[in-house]
Amino acid sequence: MKEIFEQYGGVLITVAAVLSVILVITAVVGTDSNSIIGQAFSGLIESFIQKANVNAGV
Repeated sequence: MKEIFEQYGGVLITVAAVLSVILVITAVVGTDSNSIIGQAFSGLIESFIQKANVNAGV
């Protein structure tokens, strides 16, 4: 076990950190469009598309 941590300790810590960040982001943002941040992001994209279409004359 000691040899494994000596050789792969940095990689294991990096993987654990990345998975932790993904878990926190998923918990905060949510996974569907029903979450508060998901709705805000969706509204932002729709607003941008509307303004782009108006400016493009579409």
